[in-house]
Amino acid sequence: MPSVSYTLSSFSKTNTDLGSGATFTASASGSAVSGAYITSATLYLSSIRTYSSAGYLTFTRGSGSGTTGNFSSNSSTHSETVTLTSYSDALLTAGGGTVSFTLKRSTSGSGNILNLRSGITGTLTLNYQLSSTACTAPTACTVSSTLSEGNVTLSWSGAAGGTNNAISSYEIQYSESSDNATWGAWTALTTVTTAATSGSVSVAPSSTRGNYRRFQVRTRGAAGASYYSSWKVSTNAVRRNTLPTAPTIVTATPAVYSTEAIALTWSGAAGGTSAIKGFTITSRTSTDNATWSAWTTLTTLTQTAGSGSYTPTVTRVIGTYTQFGVTTIDVLDVASEIRVYASILCSITPCGLPTAFSLSATLAEGAVTLSWSGATHGAGNTITAYELQYSESADGSIWGGWTALTVVSSTATSGSLSVSPSATAGTYRRFRLRIQGTAGETYYSDWMVSSNSVRRNIPPSAPATFTASPAVYDTGLITLTWSGIVAGTSAIKQIVIQLATSVDGVAWGAYEALTMITSSATSGTYEATPSSISGMSTRYRLSVTDTLSAISAYALSNVVRKVSPPTMPVITAPKASSQTYAAAPRFLVTTGARLGSGTQKVSVKIDTGDWEDSVANPERFSTAGVLGNGVQTIYTPTALLPGTYTVTFRSVDSGSEAVSPDVVRTFAVLASPFEDIVANVTKVKAAHMKSLRTAINIVRDFYGLSAVSWSEDVIAGKSYVKNWPFHVLELRKSIEQMVDFINGFDMTWVNKLPDPAWIPTTTGRPQAAVMQQLQTLILGL
Repeated sequence: MPSVSYTLSSFSKTNTDLGSGATFTASASGSAVSGAYITSATLYLSSIRTYSSAGYLTFTRGSGSGTTGNFSSNSSTHSETVTLTSYSDALLTAGGGTVSFTLKRSTSGSGNILNLRSGITGTLTLNYQLSSTACTAPTACTVSSTLSEGNVTLSWSGAAGGTNNAISSYEIQYSESSDNATWGAWTALTTVTTAATSGSVSVAPSSTRGNYRRFQVRTRGAAGASYYSSWKVSTNAVRRNTLPTAPTIVTATPAVYSTEAIALTWSGAAGGTSAIKGFTITSRTSTDNATWSAWTTLTTLTQTAGSGSYTPTVTRVIGTYTQFGVTTIDVLDVASEIRVYASILCSITPCGLPTAFSLSATLAEGAVTLSWSGATHGAGNTITAYELQYSESADGSIWGGWTALTVVSSTATSGSLSVSPSATAGTYRRFRLRIQGTAGETYYSDWMVSSNSVRRNIPPSAPATFTASPAVYDTGLITLTWSGIVAGTSAIKQIVIQLATSVDGVAWGAYEALTMITSSATSGTYEATPSSISGMSTRYRLSVTDTLSAISAYALSNVVRKVSPPTMPVITAPKASSQTYAAAPRFLVTTGARLGSGTQKVSVKIDTGDWEDSVANPERFSTAGVLGNGVQTIYTPTALLPGTYTVTFRSVDSGSEAVSPDVVRTFAVLASPFEDIVANVTKVKAAHMKSLRTAINIVRDFYGLSAVSWSEDVIAGKSYVKNWPFHVLELRKSIEQMVDFINGFDMTWVNKLPDPAWIPTTTGRPQAAVMQQLQTLILGL
């Protein structure tokens, strides 16, 4: 055991008897020691006398201190070594210097105890042991696998012993977690005895599948528990492998077989915490589908996908059932539960009916497609043909017997055939099918009726009414109007309109297309552009087409006819630029010629006034209402003031309102040119006679009559008075001619001008009354 000695010299108080409580010093020399602790110590004094065995010393050096045991009792000069009964480790680090001593008595009493002799030396011997340190925890600690079905290796390295504390073993604990985040308490696992700085041990994962387990290690040393290292937690954890999942779906087809190959398929398998490695395929058999043989492994497939297929070898013994089991295996060779498919049966069966059997349309004019799909071959019975029949019904409810249609040879599991609807409009037809196979008629399938039926389309009905207006036209469009269309069994798709023309309304040309209107309405209108040929008759016909292109019968319209505007009326009076004295002159009008036997009305307008016509204003016309061709009528306007006027005439077709060209006349209404003749006052003169003659010819010109050539001129102061009665008669005759002309213009006129009731004349100059009568008549014409 190591020791350090301090040499003592230069003691104070030598050769002096010392009692309890006395103090003295000595000089110590020696090297300090650090990092150690004192295990035992002695004090040697070379020359002393002791007077009692109850004396002992305490001393200090620096921060260190010590206490000796009792000296012996020997009053002779002698050397003595005493053991320290207590000491502090600070004496090791104090080094050389002054040591202060105090003498003490261990028992009661008095008197001197010690005498240090001259030349005394000493030695303080300190036996020590270097101090221990804790071991160092491993720097690395891991498990060899983070996912395991069995034991893994826990390894550690980088540990170290402490000072005076060699490695003796490693203590190992574990903790568990369900989510690798929240951990449970640590549980003691084992202690591995070794002095090495690294090591390993086989450890088990959690006993609970899916749980995580981590570990911690600490280093233990010879210095004891106080000097164990801290814990080192493994940097990873091992998880107990979870079971893979068996397939969710396992199927074996066909369910009934004879010689066919079996297709075994599965899907929905999944690994647990380990990936899929493969599948184990097993099978077992039964004769009653209840009591089964033991499972037999057919194969183990290596694949990572969660779905797959396999063609197993199966029994061909009729009446034997077979079940298949599929088990998922993961890369740790852990197997899932077994997934079992119900069973398949070795037998001969009829072919399986289609899953779908229907017609492409339920309403048709022509052929439709009858289709089927999803049929299956029977076990040992391959499809060879499809036998088809049909049945008919008037109401889709009560059906007649089945009638053979055809046999379609085919080995396919689906097919189609073009079939016709019933020949009777509105009648339903449905179909049925059965499958023939190689096993013969005994194994034909049952009959399967189509899921729908086809009805023979009922065409639409033509409209109940179909009219064209106006019946007589000149310009503009013809409005075709129809209503009362009745759809058949299909919706209305379009309206087709055709037209035919005739020049005489008897012999008609061929119909030609006018328009096609896309519409589902049962009524409608259309505006057609009619013939522009005068006198041409047109008629229309309309048919209805449904969505299946079935066409109704035709509906015929009434006939419409093109008319021409009446020719312009013939205006006899007023003559252009003529004059008259009448406030209500008479306009002599003859209707013009026009095509056909239609009628017209005569319209008259003076200046910018309103039009007045023979229908709306019958009081203005001698012959009123609608007029035929070449009809004469007399128009009498309201009273006009003297002045110049423009009068416009036209004829308007009473049906089409077609208007003839206008005839325009300008005329003037003159103020009376006559001097008032007063009986017995005014002397009738040549000027009076001449003014009458002038006025008559002006009025005659208004009515288109020629001027009168008078028999002789009347000259003031020269004409014989005796001849004046003849002049009067000549005037009267010319007036009568105008009255007869006007009255004769319209023989149906009930308000004719009365014949003049002439005042008798006398010889010589005419009386004032005679002259006044002439003036009045002229002003009224």
